[in-house]
Amino acid sequence: MRRILTKVFEGFHNVQAEGVLPAEGTIDSWLLQEAIEVIGAEIVIESTTPSENDGFAQLILELSQAGAFGSDGAILAGGAGEGWNTVPQGIQGTNANVAIAFPTGYAVPVRDEGYLYLNYRSRGKSANVSEFHYEVIVHYVKKGR
Repeated sequence: MRRILTKVFEGFHNVQAEGVLPAEGTIDSWLLQEAIEVIGAEIVIESTTPSENDGFAQLILELSQAGAFGSDGAILAGGAGEGWNTVPQGIQGTNANVAIAFPTGYAVPVRDEGYLYLNYRSRGKSANVSEFHYEVIVHYVKKGR
């Protein structure tokens, strides 16, 4: 029997009033000390503090073997957003809860001294900052065990 292990990425990401063009980058990364096989993953993203300024904000997170958003090697992605208006008053939010589990016998191999990255693309158009809370859980087994 193989033991299933987990790696958790958790935190907050602020979406600035960036305008129409998105911002991209890497929030976190994990340097593996031994080879693993990713057998599943899940992403939860939620807007924590809706702004009171007219506008919108969006955050997309991607668990990937590549250190650049939208590159080959992505394992899982999820997005959340919010929109608001002061007159007439209204707030709309879309949170993310995405999971994947590979069928028995299938996995994404990651070699020792390889990386898993948590990349993002965000977009915000407002006079204020929007905050999103995220949690990404990677389910894996040690390779060959």
